[in-house]
Amino acid sequence: MIGGGFIGAGIWAFIEKNKYHGITSLDDALQNVSIAFVVLILIGIIIFIVSLCGCIGALRENVLLLKIYYYIMIIIFLFLIGLAVATFVLKDKVNDFLKHQVLKDSLITKYQDDRDDQAVIDWVQENFECCGVQSYKDWNKNQYYNCSSSLLTNSLRCSVPHSCCRVQDTYKSGMTNILCGRNVLNSVSRRSITDIHSGCVDAILSLVFSAKNLPVVGGVCIGILLPMLVGIFLARMLEGQILDQKERWLRYQG
Repeated sequence: MIGGGFIGAGIWAFIEKNKYHGITSLDDALQNVSIAFVVLILIGIIIFIVSLCGCIGALRENVLLLKIYYYIMIIIFLFLIGLAVATFVLKDKVNDFLKHQVLKDSLITKYQDDRDDQAVIDWVQENFECCGVQSYKDWNKNQYYNCSSSLLTNSLRCSVPHSCCRVQDTYKSGMTNILCGRNVLNSVSRRSITDIHSGCVDAILSLVFSAKNLPVVGGVCIGILLPMLVGIFLARMLEGQILDQKERWLRYQG
């Protein structure tokens, strides 16, 4: 069911994103495929196949399918453990990679051009109370917000998105002022210190790894890894019982 949910979510997201784009051929569809859709569908397919091997192997007492199931589960388990360890050990390198290559050069530059990316960025900046990847200055990499923008009529020049503002309803109580971040990127402006949030990566990491949230993070990790360990143990135990029964039957026949 979980695998089917991932596959369905990936397909639904692709259809919703492109239903107004007039896709009429396979080439059009491939050009509009996002890596997020592919990842969702691939995760769903892997979960579905692995779960199917485990279910059929248990129901039909098929040792081969059980081995496929628990070997893949062991690989995934070790991969997750290795990923977690590498994240902690190489935290600074991972942090720099996310800041300079993944987020700043992809999401920031697509803001205003891709409505889905824009919605995600605004949600993150508003809920985590942050701005940009490292700081509000990252918005200089966006062609619309850059201070040297060649778009002469661009009202967003030297600005940051409204989701960066500490207070967004300065225009009218309860109404979002989309120009609250105007002229923040200007070097002579001092509003960036008092009115604009700090960078998102540091804000998210400090929230996730804060002392009060460590029990929640630990609980999530245990909730993911423990069922995998139980599944591996039960599959191994069932395999042993099947092989033991076969050995007894062969001895009885002999």
